[in-house]
Amino acid sequence: MCNGALWRTRSGCAPPERSCSVSDTLRGTRGAQALRKIAMIQARKAFTHTIYTYQRKEHKLVKTGVYRFIRHPGYLGWFWWSIGTQIMLTNPVSTIGFAVAAWRFFAARIPYEESKLVAFFGQEYVHYRRETPSWIPFIP
Repeated sequence: MCNGALWRTRSGCAPPERSCSVSDTLRGTRGAQALRKIAMIQARKAFTHTIYTYQRKEHKLVKTGVYRFIRHPGYLGWFWWSIGTQIMLTNPVSTIGFAVAAWRFFAARIPYEESKLVAFFGQEYVHYRRETPSWIPFIP
Protein backbone atom coordinates (compact mmCIF):
# COMPACT_ATOMS: atom_id res chain seq x y z
CA MET A 1 0.00 0.00 0.00
CA CYS A 2 1.41 3.31 -0.99
CA ASN A 3 0.43 6.64 -2.37
CA GLY A 4 3.61 8.26 -3.57
CA ALA A 5 2.20 11.34 -5.28
CA LEU A 6 0.18 12.41 -2.27
CA TRP A 7 3.01 11.67 0.16
CA ARG A 8 5.43 13.74 -1.92
CA THR A 9 3.03 16.69 -1.87
CA ARG A 10 2.45 16.55 1.87
CA SER A 11 5.85 15.54 3.19
CA GLY A 12 8.38 16.57 0.57
CA CYS A 13 9.55 12.94 0.47
CA ALA A 14 10.34 11.18 -2.75
CA PRO A 15 7.68 8.65 -3.76
CA PRO A 16 8.38 4.92 -3.98
CA GLU A 17 9.58 3.62 -7.35
CA ARG A 18 6.10 2.38 -8.14
CA SER A 19 3.37 4.62 -6.81
CA CYS A 20 -0.05 3.24 -6.03
CA SER A 21 -3.26 5.15 -6.40
CA VAL A 22 -5.69 5.97 -3.64
CA SER A 23 -7.96 3.26 -5.06
CA ASP A 24 -5.11 0.71 -4.71
CA THR A 25 -4.70 1.70 -1.07
CA LEU A 26 -8.47 1.57 -0.54
CA ARG A 27 -8.60 -1.95 -2.00
CA GLY A 28 -5.79 -3.07 0.31
CA THR A 29 -7.46 -1.51 3.32
CA ARG A 30 -10.80 -3.12 2.42
CA GLY A 31 -9.02 -6.44 1.95
CA ALA A 32 -7.47 -6.16 5.41
CA GLN A 33 -10.87 -5.37 6.93
CA ALA A 34 -12.43 -8.30 5.03
CA LEU A 35 -9.74 -10.63 6.38
CA ARG A 36 -10.61 -9.58 9.93
CA LYS A 37 -14.35 -10.10 9.34
CA ILE A 38 -13.78 -13.51 7.74
CA ALA A 39 -11.68 -14.53 10.75
CA MET A 40 -14.47 -13.46 13.11
CA ILE A 41 -17.07 -15.42 11.14
CA GLN A 42 -14.96 -18.55 10.81
CA ALA A 43 -13.94 -18.65 14.47
CA ARG A 44 -17.50 -18.00 15.66
CA LYS A 45 -17.62 -18.09 19.47
CA ALA A 46 -13.87 -18.74 19.69
CA PHE A 47 -13.28 -15.15 18.46
CA THR A 48 -13.51 -12.68 21.31
CA HIS A 49 -11.91 -9.35 22.11
CA THR A 50 -11.01 -10.64 25.57
CA ILE A 51 -8.13 -12.96 26.37
CA TYR A 52 -9.54 -15.53 28.75
CA THR A 53 -7.41 -17.00 31.51
CA TYR A 54 -9.61 -20.10 31.63
CA GLN A 55 -10.89 -22.32 28.84
CA ARG A 56 -14.56 -21.79 28.08
CA LYS A 57 -16.71 -24.75 27.05
CA GLU A 58 -17.26 -23.34 23.54
CA HIS A 59 -13.57 -22.45 23.06
CA LYS A 60 -12.22 -24.56 20.19
CA LEU A 61 -8.91 -24.31 18.37
CA VAL A 62 -9.77 -23.17 14.85
CA LYS A 63 -7.27 -24.34 12.23
CA THR A 64 -9.40 -24.23 9.09
CA GLY A 65 -10.29 -21.50 6.60
CA VAL A 66 -8.04 -18.47 6.88
CA TYR A 67 -6.67 -19.89 10.15
CA ARG A 68 -5.05 -22.63 8.10
CA PHE A 69 -2.67 -20.07 6.59
CA ILE A 70 -2.59 -17.23 9.16
CA ARG A 71 -2.30 -17.82 12.90
CA HIS A 72 -3.98 -14.54 13.91
CA PRO A 73 -5.93 -13.34 10.85
CA GLY A 74 -8.04 -10.89 12.85
CA TYR A 75 -4.91 -9.22 14.20
CA LEU A 76 -3.22 -9.21 10.80
CA GLY A 77 -6.29 -7.61 9.21
CA TRP A 78 -6.52 -4.93 11.87
CA PHE A 79 -2.77 -4.24 11.68
CA TRP A 80 -2.82 -3.54 7.93
CA TRP A 81 -6.23 -1.82 8.04
CA SER A 82 -4.99 0.67 10.65
CA ILE A 83 -1.90 1.50 8.60
CA GLY A 84 -3.85 1.63 5.34
CA THR A 85 -6.31 4.18 6.69
CA GLN A 86 -3.44 6.52 7.52
CA ILE A 87 -1.86 6.05 4.10
CA MET A 88 -5.21 6.95 2.54
CA LEU A 89 -5.27 10.10 4.66
CA THR A 90 -1.79 10.88 3.25
CA ASN A 91 -0.37 11.40 6.69
CA PRO A 92 3.14 9.90 6.84
CA VAL A 93 3.65 10.80 10.51
CA SER A 94 0.44 9.05 11.56
CA THR A 95 1.20 6.13 9.25
CA ILE A 96 4.47 5.53 11.07
CA GLY A 97 2.82 6.18 14.44
CA PHE A 98 0.01 3.71 13.75
CA ALA A 99 2.47 1.10 12.46
CA VAL A 100 4.63 1.37 15.57
CA ALA A 101 1.70 1.47 18.01
CA ALA A 102 -0.10 -1.45 16.36
CA TRP A 103 3.08 -3.51 16.18
CA ARG A 104 3.93 -2.87 19.83
CA PHE A 105 0.38 -3.79 20.85
CA PHE A 106 0.48 -7.12 19.00
CA ALA A 107 4.08 -7.85 20.01
CA ALA A 108 2.86 -7.81 23.63
CA ARG A 109 -0.63 -9.28 23.15
CA ILE A 110 0.19 -12.28 20.94
CA PRO A 111 2.76 -13.93 23.28
CA TYR A 112 0.43 -13.45 26.26
CA GLU A 113 -2.57 -14.84 24.38
CA GLU A 114 -0.53 -17.74 23.04
CA SER A 115 0.65 -18.67 26.53
CA LYS A 116 -3.03 -19.14 27.43
CA LEU A 117 -3.71 -21.09 24.22
CA VAL A 118 -0.81 -23.44 24.98
CA ALA A 119 -2.28 -23.98 28.45
CA PHE A 120 -5.72 -24.72 26.92
CA PHE A 121 -4.71 -26.85 23.92
CA GLY A 122 -1.21 -28.12 24.80
CA GLN A 123 0.92 -29.67 22.05
CA GLU A 124 -1.82 -29.18 19.48
CA TYR A 125 -1.37 -25.40 19.75
CA VAL A 126 2.43 -25.65 19.98
CA HIS A 127 2.43 -27.53 16.65
CA TYR A 128 -0.07 -25.08 15.09
CA ARG A 129 2.02 -22.10 16.21
CA ARG A 130 5.20 -23.66 14.78
CA GLU A 131 3.55 -24.45 11.42
CA THR A 132 1.39 -21.34 10.91
CA PRO A 133 2.91 -17.83 10.68
CA SER A 134 1.26 -14.69 12.01
CA TRP A 135 2.38 -12.68 8.94
CA ILE A 136 2.68 -9.59 11.15
CA PRO A 137 6.21 -8.25 10.48
CA PHE A 138 8.79 -9.44 13.05
CA ILE A 139 6.22 -11.42 15.05
CA PRO A 140 6.91 -15.11 14.33
